[in-house]
Amino acid sequence: MTSKRAAISFTGGKDCTLALCLTKETHDVVLLVTFVPKNFTSFKAHSLELIKLQAKALDIPHVLVEIGEEGKTHLQCYREKIAEVKQLYNLDLLVTGDILNVCDNFMAKATQDIIDLSCPIWAIDRRKLMETLFERQFELLITCASIKKLGDDEELARKFVGSKLTRDFVKDMLEPREADVDMGGELGEFHTMVLTVPGLYNGHRIEYDGLQTIEGEYMFVEFKNIRLVSVS
Repeated sequence: MTSKRAAISFTGGKDCTLALCLTKETHDVVLLVTFVPKNFTSFKAHSLELIKLQAKALDIPHVLVEIGEEGKTHLQCYREKIAEVKQLYNLDLLVTGDILNVCDNFMAKATQDIIDLSCPIWAIDRRKLMETLFERQFELLITCASIKKLGDDEELARKFVGSKLTRDFVKDMLEPREADVDMGGELGEFHTMVLTVPGLYNGHRIEYDGLQTIEGEYMFVEFKNIRLVSVS
């Protein structure tokens, strides 16, 4: 296989980081791209401050790409920005951590006839996904949960948000609810951020202080004092 210059659509979560790991095995990952709405500050599930520290640990250039322009559709804006980034960084491939078609094949439409799209963990079995993450020693923090999608159970959401996603968490919290909650959180039940991956984070991990916060249907970690520390 010919190695390509690849960019990762990057939120700092488990899926895009696993896609990054798999892509690095065959291609040259030269860029992390985080798409954000115009005049944006941060996501509830994915702290921009934390994402920037992840990029520093990964030692891969990172860009924020603002999406939104009056008179243009969301899709038009994405297509224009993807074309710009492709040309600016001489890219061959855009990689996502998408697993399910939850947005009407949006990224396929956004990249069509512009750049090749790769989704290396598309349709992966959730148990295989979890085991792959644990085998690669991902340290995963559950940063956000939808109270509504957890059965309108605020106390259950509190057991998710701020917890580490581990084999024990899967066994105790996810497997018993497998009929109602996607084990990977792929329907928006919960979201994660990656604190470290041995080798991938170049001897670093992310540490933080934080509190559980509720806004509407969402409970999330309000981060404070996020820092990148050496573990070597």
